[in-house]
Amino acid sequence: MRRGGRQHNIEGAFVLVLFAIFAVTVIAVLALGANSYRRLVSRDNDAYNRRIITSYVAAKIRSSDAVESVEVGGFVNAKTDDGVKTLHLYRNIDGEPYDERIYFYDGHVYEILTVKGSNIEPQEGYPILDAQALDFSMEDGVVKVTAKDTEGRENHITVSARSLLNGVKGSDMSEEDSGGVG
Repeated sequence: MRRGGRQHNIEGAFVLVLFAIFAVTVIAVLALGANSYRRLVSRDNDAYNRRIITSYVAAKIRSSDAVESVEVGGFVNAKTDDGVKTLHLYRNIDGEPYDERIYFYDGHVYEILTVKGSNIEPQEGYPILDAQALDFSMEDGVVKVTAKDTEGRENHITVSARSLLNGVKGSDMSEEDSGGVG
């Protein structure tokens, strides 16, 4: 009888060791999965944050793409340089000409919709995104946008205002990513 009791103890210990190995394996797999998920979420958030400013501006240009509706220049007037580089998007609302301005001021990307020709100050706009820099240039109907997010990563986008090129409504967008912290 003694011999049978010892055999049950060995079998019980063997089952307990197998269960412990299984539990440790499950915990290790869950930990690896959680780390992988955390890295994927971080990578996706970084890509989103790096591209959100340029994507937003490109969408605004596309939605306003009509003949003589897109200009780049100073804040008050697109024809003069007043130190605040601004994207002007013109449209008529109920027969009244409006100027939607997108610009960088005091650490934020701002937007404001005003009656065309309104003399307002940059701080009167609505801050929509935090950033380190935002710059616009326009040549031959092509708007180049360069943005630097809050972590200093730069992203560039080029949007062709087709209405300026050939009188067709719509736009073409190409994006280049500098890929590094700059």
